[in-house]
Amino acid sequence: MLFGRGYALQTALLWVIFFCSLLNLYLFVFWLPEVLHLTGMTPSQAVFASSLIPLGGIFAVLYLGLLIDRFGPERALALHYALGIVFVALIALVALPYFALLTVIFLAGTTIIGSQTGANAACGALYPARMRTSGIGWALGIGRLGGIAAAPLGGYLLARGLPAPQIFLSACFFALVAATATALLVLRGRPAARLAEAG
Repeated sequence: MLFGRGYALQTALLWVIFFCSLLNLYLFVFWLPEVLHLTGMTPSQAVFASSLIPLGGIFAVLYLGLLIDRFGPERALALHYALGIVFVALIALVALPYFALLTVIFLAGTTIIGSQTGANAACGALYPARMRTSGIGWALGIGRLGGIAAAPLGGYLLARGLPAPQIFLSACFFALVAATATALLVLRGRPAARLAEAG
Protein backbone atom coordinates (compact mmCIF):
# COMPACT_ATOMS: atom_id res chain seq x y z
CA MET A 1 0.00 0.00 0.00
CA LEU A 2 2.84 2.40 0.78
CA PHE A 3 3.97 2.31 -2.85
CA GLY A 4 0.58 2.05 -4.51
CA ARG A 5 -2.29 4.39 -5.45
CA GLY A 6 -0.11 7.47 -5.72
CA TYR A 7 1.76 7.06 -2.42
CA ALA A 8 5.11 5.89 -3.81
CA LEU A 9 6.70 9.35 -4.10
CA GLN A 10 5.43 10.40 -0.68
CA THR A 11 6.75 7.22 0.95
CA ALA A 12 10.17 7.50 -0.71
CA LEU A 13 10.52 11.15 0.31
CA LEU A 14 9.47 10.41 3.88
CA TRP A 15 12.08 7.66 4.12
CA VAL A 16 14.76 10.07 2.89
CA ILE A 17 13.57 12.71 5.37
CA PHE A 18 13.58 10.36 8.34
CA PHE A 19 16.94 8.78 7.46
CA CYS A 20 18.69 12.13 7.00
CA SER A 21 16.88 13.81 9.88
CA LEU A 22 17.95 11.23 12.47
CA LEU A 23 21.47 11.00 11.04
CA ASN A 24 21.71 14.79 11.30
CA LEU A 25 20.30 14.75 14.83
CA TYR A 26 22.67 12.09 16.16
CA LEU A 27 25.74 13.55 14.47
CA PHE A 28 24.88 16.87 16.09
CA VAL A 29 24.28 15.36 19.53
CA PHE A 30 27.32 13.03 19.41
CA TRP A 31 29.81 15.69 18.36
CA LEU A 32 28.53 18.84 20.08
CA PRO A 33 30.34 18.23 23.41
CA GLU A 34 33.64 17.60 21.60
CA VAL A 35 33.26 20.70 19.43
CA LEU A 36 32.45 22.80 22.50
CA HIS A 37 35.45 21.36 24.34
CA LEU A 38 37.70 22.25 21.40
CA THR A 39 36.45 25.84 21.54
CA GLY A 40 37.78 26.11 25.11
CA MET A 41 34.91 24.96 27.31
CA THR A 42 35.54 22.73 30.30
CA PRO A 43 33.84 19.30 30.20
CA SER A 44 31.21 20.47 32.72
CA GLN A 45 30.45 23.58 30.65
CA ALA A 46 30.17 21.50 27.48
CA VAL A 47 27.76 19.06 29.16
CA PHE A 48 25.61 21.90 30.51
CA ALA A 49 25.48 23.59 27.11
CA SER A 50 24.60 20.29 25.41
CA SER A 51 21.72 19.78 27.85
CA LEU A 52 19.96 22.72 26.17
CA ILE A 53 19.42 20.63 23.02
CA PRO A 54 16.51 18.51 24.36
CA LEU A 55 15.12 21.58 26.13
CA GLY A 56 14.88 23.27 22.74
CA GLY A 57 13.15 20.19 21.37
CA ILE A 58 10.50 20.45 24.09
CA PHE A 59 9.95 24.13 23.29
CA ALA A 60 9.42 23.33 19.60
CA VAL A 61 6.26 21.31 20.25
CA LEU A 62 4.59 24.43 21.66
CA TYR A 63 4.42 26.12 18.26
CA LEU A 64 5.41 23.72 15.47
CA GLY A 65 2.04 21.99 15.32
CA LEU A 66 0.35 25.34 14.75
CA LEU A 67 2.78 26.16 11.94
CA ILE A 68 2.21 22.78 10.29
CA ASP A 69 -1.58 23.24 10.49
CA ARG A 70 -1.41 26.74 9.03
CA PHE A 71 1.29 26.41 6.35
CA GLY A 72 1.44 22.66 5.76
CA PRO A 73 4.21 20.21 6.71
CA GLU A 74 6.19 20.90 3.53
CA ARG A 75 6.76 24.60 4.20
CA ALA A 76 6.93 24.53 7.99
CA LEU A 77 9.34 21.60 8.29
CA ALA A 78 11.52 22.54 5.31
CA LEU A 79 12.05 25.98 6.88
CA HIS A 80 12.70 24.36 10.25
CA TYR A 81 15.39 22.05 8.82
CA ALA A 82 16.97 24.99 6.97
CA LEU A 83 17.16 27.06 10.15
CA GLY A 84 18.82 24.12 11.86
CA ILE A 85 21.60 24.24 9.26
CA VAL A 86 22.24 27.90 10.09
CA PHE A 87 22.43 27.27 13.84
CA VAL A 88 24.73 24.25 13.51
CA ALA A 89 27.05 26.20 11.21
CA LEU A 90 27.14 29.12 13.66
CA ILE A 91 28.19 26.82 16.50
CA ALA A 92 30.96 25.22 14.45
CA LEU A 93 32.31 28.25 12.60
CA VAL A 94 31.76 31.35 14.74
CA ALA A 95 33.41 32.15 18.08
CA LEU A 96 30.31 33.30 19.94
CA PRO A 97 30.19 34.77 23.45
CA TYR A 98 29.18 32.16 26.02
CA PHE A 99 25.56 33.23 26.52
CA ALA A 100 25.04 33.80 22.79
CA LEU A 101 26.39 30.30 22.19
CA LEU A 102 23.95 28.86 24.74
CA THR A 103 21.11 30.61 22.94
CA VAL A 104 22.18 29.25 19.55
CA ILE A 105 22.50 25.72 20.98
CA PHE A 106 18.97 26.02 22.39
CA LEU A 107 17.69 27.18 18.98
CA ALA A 108 19.58 24.37 17.25
CA GLY A 109 17.84 21.87 19.51
CA THR A 110 14.53 23.56 18.79
CA THR A 111 14.96 23.21 15.05
CA ILE A 112 16.74 19.85 14.84
CA ILE A 113 14.79 17.87 17.42
CA GLY A 114 11.64 19.87 16.69
CA SER A 115 11.88 19.02 12.99
CA GLN A 116 12.04 15.31 13.76
CA THR A 117 9.11 15.57 16.17
CA GLY A 118 7.14 17.48 13.55
CA ALA A 119 8.02 14.90 10.90
CA ASN A 120 6.65 12.15 13.16
CA ALA A 121 3.33 13.97 13.48
CA ALA A 122 3.14 14.97 9.82
CA CYS A 123 3.86 11.42 8.66
CA GLY A 124 0.74 10.17 10.40
CA ALA A 125 -1.38 12.92 8.88
CA LEU A 126 -0.15 12.20 5.34
CA TYR A 127 -1.47 8.63 5.25
CA PRO A 128 -5.10 7.49 5.50
CA ALA A 129 -6.10 5.56 8.62
CA ARG A 130 -5.93 2.14 6.95
CA MET A 131 -2.19 2.47 6.32
CA ARG A 132 -1.11 5.04 8.90
CA THR A 133 0.56 2.56 11.24
CA SER A 134 2.56 1.00 8.41
CA GLY A 135 3.57 4.40 7.08
CA ILE A 136 4.83 5.70 10.41
CA GLY A 137 6.44 2.39 11.36
CA TRP A 138 8.43 2.06 8.16
CA ALA A 139 9.50 5.71 8.20
CA LEU A 140 10.72 5.43 11.80
CA GLY A 141 12.52 2.18 11.01
CA ILE A 142 14.35 3.74 8.08
CA GLY A 143 15.10 6.75 10.27
CA ARG A 144 16.68 4.53 12.91
CA LEU A 145 19.09 3.25 10.29
CA GLY A 146 20.22 6.85 9.86
CA GLY A 147 20.62 7.21 13.61
CA ILE A 148 22.69 4.03 13.76
CA ALA A 149 24.86 5.22 10.85
CA ALA A 150 25.74 8.49 12.63
CA ALA A 151 28.29 7.01 15.05
CA PRO A 152 30.33 4.95 12.55
CA LEU A 153 30.19 7.80 10.02
CA GLY A 154 31.63 10.19 12.58
CA GLY A 155 34.32 7.68 13.50
CA TYR A 156 35.18 7.10 9.85
CA LEU A 157 35.51 10.82 9.15
CA LEU A 158 37.65 11.23 12.27
CA ALA A 159 39.89 8.35 11.13
CA ARG A 160 40.29 10.13 7.78
CA GLY A 161 41.80 13.07 9.66
CA LEU A 162 38.88 15.49 9.63
CA PRO A 163 38.79 17.88 12.60
CA ALA A 164 35.79 17.48 14.91
CA PRO A 165 34.16 20.79 13.79
CA GLN A 166 34.13 19.59 10.16
CA ILE A 167 32.59 16.27 11.20
CA PHE A 168 30.05 18.31 13.10
CA LEU A 169 29.36 20.38 9.98
CA SER A 170 28.69 17.24 7.94
CA ALA A 171 25.38 17.11 9.81
CA CYS A 172 24.39 20.22 7.84
CA PHE A 173 24.51 18.25 4.58
CA PHE A 174 21.99 15.73 5.85
CA ALA A 175 19.76 18.51 7.19
CA LEU A 176 19.86 20.08 3.71
CA VAL A 177 18.79 16.80 2.10
CA ALA A 178 15.97 16.48 4.65
CA ALA A 179 14.86 20.07 3.98
CA THR A 180 14.86 19.50 0.22
CA ALA A 181 12.95 16.22 0.46
CA THR A 182 10.42 17.87 2.78
CA ALA A 183 9.87 20.71 0.32
CA LEU A 184 9.41 18.16 -2.48
CA LEU A 185 6.46 16.64 -0.63
CA VAL A 186 4.34 19.26 -2.41
CA LEU A 187 4.69 17.07 -5.50
CA ARG A 188 2.71 14.26 -3.87
CA GLY A 189 -0.63 15.94 -4.64
CA ARG A 190 -3.22 17.82 -2.66
CA PRO A 191 -3.58 16.61 0.93
CA ALA A 192 -7.32 17.35 0.91
CA ALA A 193 -7.92 14.56 -1.57
CA ARG A 194 -6.11 12.15 0.73
CA LEU A 195 -8.17 13.22 3.76
CA ALA A 196 -11.36 12.31 1.93
CA GLU A 197 -9.97 8.82 1.41
CA ALA A 198 -8.90 8.60 5.07
CA GLY A 199 -12.54 8.92 6.06
